[in-house]
Amino acid sequence: MRFVHISDTHVGPTPDSESEGRAPLAYLEGLVEAINSLTFPVDFVLHTGDVANLAQEAEYVTAAPALARLRLPIYYAAGNHDNPALMRRVLLGQQASPARFDYQFEVAGVQFAVFDSRGPVDPAGHLEPDQLETLRRLCSPDGPPLVLALHHPPLPLDAAWIDRGWVTEKGTFPTMLLENAEAFYEAIAPARARLCGVFFGHIHRGYQALHQGVLHASAPSSFVQF
Repeated sequence: MRFVHISDTHVGPTPDSESEGRAPLAYLEGLVEAINSLTFPVDFVLHTGDVANLAQEAEYVTAAPALARLRLPIYYAAGNHDNPALMRRVLLGQQASPARFDYQFEVAGVQFAVFDSRGPVDPAGHLEPDQLETLRRLCSPDGPPLVLALHHPPLPLDAAWIDRGWVTEKGTFPTMLLENAEAFYEAIAPARARLCGVFFGHIHRGYQALHQGVLHASAPSSFVQF
């Protein structure tokens, strides 16, 4: 089983919309072309959030044709810039729902669990008590290989402003991490022997580390890095 991990496409409401001095849609289109051109087999694409830039319906409408050109199935996690109800309706053709965008799927005997980690204080992440309970049920010692995906990194990245927050003329911003990471790691600990990895986005940079014996990996943004 092999998948491609992408993240933080931040598409705007029109094809020429810019963010950080770049037009994100053009970068997404190039990324889709690169994935479609891979010369080895891939089972699916995992997008760990921030498909859109401001959670507007027009942004998903703009992104949809490019994403539809992928020759592979794609699974999404909700990012802090996303509206899951619009993601479901526009990108997946599903009924819009105000519920958190949590779900599970299986590929080639590997179990995947995707969690909506959007927190009440942006840009920090948070998992609700019922989500942590779902994690505890999933993360028993026995079972198939397991992969977890969410938008916010649960582990410190040794970057002070990401880990502890920052101050600008626009205001004071908290951590970009999952704020209740201790509860997250307590919930997943029993499954450590079968956990293949924890995959996330949000930080606009590629990152890999072994933490508590488990691979943690982020994908770079498709258009701009921090």
